[in-house]
Amino acid sequence: MKRINNEAILDLIYDLADQNGLRIDDFIEKVEEEFGEQPIDTEGLPENIIAELEAAKSYRAKERKSERMKKSDEAMAEDIKRFRELFPDISAEAIPESVWEEVENGVGLAHAYALYALTEDSVNRIAEGVNRRNDGIGAKAESFGATEPSFTKEQVEKMSGKDVKSNYKSILKAMKSWRY
Repeated sequence: MKRINNEAILDLIYDLADQNGLRIDDFIEKVEEEFGEQPIDTEGLPENIIAELEAAKSYRAKERKSERMKKSDEAMAEDIKRFRELFPDISAEAIPESVWEEVENGVGLAHAYALYALTEDSVNRIAEGVNRRNDGIGAKAESFGATEPSFTKEQVEKMSGKDVKSNYKSILKAMKSWRY
């Protein structure tokens, strides 16, 4: 008889969850609801034995749930630790909602944030390239004195840290005209 290892079982459960359009924890909860509470054949047993069987059944269910919660908490702590190692300067408040949504869908925090950071960096580099090309193409304004550029809130949000630093004074002046 061929023995199935835990990895094969887990793969099968994930496949079944995907086929039913459910996240893994929702799928397991559904399976427990449908198959977890099989009635015990207590016919002919004394009342005290029936009570002990019910208590043992309840205890096992609580232990299984407690074990799953413990494993989930350990996995979350490990994920947070990995995130802190990779992104020590990022606070929880600085993590965008889109990253948290990915985490809720089962993606690790470090992985979700890394993908977000790579995507944002790529978008910023493309925008900077377009801006450089546009700066070379656009007509130069004639002025009699040096004027500081005025930035919109959206332009500042798209700037890299280096750009914000180099335009800090101009950004502060521009912020006075922004509407909140």
